[in-house]
Amino acid sequence: MLETKTFSPLFISFKNMLKLLIGGHYTLLFKEFKQRVYSESSSFGLLRDISEPFKANPAKIKILVRPLCEDDINLILKEPETGTVNPRVLAHQRAIIKANIPTCYVATTIQDKPCYMQWLIGYTHNEKVRCHFKGIFPKIKARVALLEGAYASPDFRGLRIMPEAMVLIAEKAALINARWVITFVDTKNIASLKGCHRAGFKPYALRKEKWFLFRQTVSFHPLPENETNEYNLQIAEESGICKYELQKEKKTEKQLQF
Repeated sequence: MLETKTFSPLFISFKNMLKLLIGGHYTLLFKEFKQRVYSESSSFGLLRDISEPFKANPAKIKILVRPLCEDDINLILKEPETGTVNPRVLAHQRAIIKANIPTCYVATTIQDKPCYMQWLIGYTHNEKVRCHFKGIFPKIKARVALLEGAYASPDFRGLRIMPEAMVLIAEKAALINARWVITFVDTKNIASLKGCHRAGFKPYALRKEKWFLFRQTVSFHPLPENETNEYNLQIAEESGICKYELQKEKKTEKQLQF
């Protein structure tokens, strides 16, 4: 088990806080404050071995994958007039861009309109990951890559873009000599867990997060059997996809140990 502790004297940047206040998002501010006073959550660590071929069901539209460019940012991260996107999510995405963490990929339509974005990060950027994400991810090992920051534009939701895009982006890990790709998803985020499952990702670990008086504790654990059963019940069976069987692969465990 790996455990890290960080302090958050300012639970939200002044700029983002001011933006939320001006926008009248008082409920979001209170939720953020309350979460950091006391809260507990857990996330599945998910894994895909890209040396094993996997083909996701295609999206309902034709998509291509390429690195993010400057012109994409305001297109994919525009604030919808309907308020269907949590402004904290948009701020989170922009913050990763400003942190200059490589490499963000986008899935685009055949007309080159960005519709989905996600970062694929190799072990050479561990320090940037540690500084920006404050210890919520384990140290990335050699031949391992981290997927983070998945976001689909509201204009293209419902088109089943996530699974195929994740498959295509994960396979870019071969360009940085990585064999395994990991990502973390909240255990209550059933929709995203199903999307990851459809992209060939399987649970391998459990991350636990706790906030108490603005102090965050993060710990990583091998996947308990009861959590595997819960995953099979809520994700694999409901998705109509084969169940995940907890297997002990020595090479993988050694490579991904915390």
